[in-house]
Amino acid sequence: DYPTILFLDPSLLQHGQIETTRAALSIPPHIQNLLGDFDEIHLTADRFFNHIHQWMPFISKKRFYDLHLRPSYHSQPDVVLLLLALKLITSFPPTGGTPRTALYNAVKHFYVEVENSTVFSILVLQAGVLVALYELGHGIYPAAFLSIGGCARYAHALGINVNRVPVRKAVTLVEVEERRRIWWAIVILDRFVSIGCPGRPLATVDPRLDDLLPADDTAWDQGVVRPDELSTLSSPMSGHMSKFALLCQAARLLGQVLHHLSNDSTDDVWMQLDRTLQSMLTAALDIDCPDYDQITFIYSSLVALYTLWLFPNRDPRFERHRDRAHRAKAILQQITDRINANLVERQCFLGRDPEDMSPWGLYFAYRVCGAHMRSTKRNPHATEVVRSLREGLQTIDVRWRVAGVYLQLLEAQEAL
Repeated sequence: DYPTILFLDPSLLQHGQIETTRAALSIPPHIQNLLGDFDEIHLTADRFFNHIHQWMPFISKKRFYDLHLRPSYHSQPDVVLLLLALKLITSFPPTGGTPRTALYNAVKHFYVEVENSTVFSILVLQAGVLVALYELGHGIYPAAFLSIGGCARYAHALGINVNRVPVRKAVTLVEVEERRRIWWAIVILDRFVSIGCPGRPLATVDPRLDDLLPADDTAWDQGVVRPDELSTLSSPMSGHMSKFALLCQAARLLGQVLHHLSNDSTDDVWMQLDRTLQSMLTAALDIDCPDYDQITFIYSSLVALYTLWLFPNRDPRFERHRDRAHRAKAILQQITDRINANLVERQCFLGRDPEDMSPWGLYFAYRVCGAHMRSTKRNPHATEVVRSLREGLQTIDVRWRVAGVYLQLLEAQEAL
């Protein structure tokens, strides 16, 4: 089969097409029942592309509707797995129940079955990313961390973001763009899953400055990619960049923050990271239609940079870096003011439909609340922000259960 040749002697693939067999993997009846009929599958797809796809667009909308919604494809294991993962990520967890639902367990088990077969495709990888996103959004650990690492390895196996590996080449520009986007999606998740616990090695390499960013989101949804309009990481931020491209830039910065925090260095890298994040935040806010998912991702990255210094009694480095601790307090006040102006008064954090929201802002909401709760000099302004953010976490808990986990952690802090 193709995967075996790819790993044992890939040079054979350079001499033309090799006849390979694809063993049939039957779809278990309970998996078919979970998918539902064609109308239900179509409704799930619409729900995904109308909501989650808006802030994590790594599946080609045109290719999906043109190919994978055809009933003739619904006997293929990788297509069924992707459809089931779409149903999982668009499902709300039961009220008061665990996000480890029967559907979640079924998807996890079927993923292992498909992975252990000779089925080897980008659809399996896309399903894996959706499962990892589900686990991250619902606070399912260590599964989220392990799943993201598995996705990175699967992408490497497919030859995505790997040089000198003979693999089946993407035929169209849309396919090339889809491979690029799924790699960026893994990079984003790989960094965000460790935002609260720096120190663990990343599963993906740091993006290079000459790496291409995702193309225009709207055009790509229509099956159009214009190579002459692509930007790299070294390109200056502009309003012409897609929302997803801007999020990728923020994810690269978060990776640098995590590296800095992991190294326990005494240099002044944090100052440069502070300036770059502040510049990105200003640019993100100073446009007609701000992308609040990108903004909350930047807020979380900025808070992560200073988390240790927001709770100085916990860390011995406080005495050695009092200037950074003072800067952390200033950042906390600045973020509190901006939250009040941009996220509370404008209702772009609390007033949105939970189904449209990403989980990126939940980390900074938790840390800001915790910092103010521990402060001995809390002013009424900060008290109102804490109250609003806690209400927001409670509201978003219906969509992303990790919001409720953060609320429980805040209650635990109050009891200390």
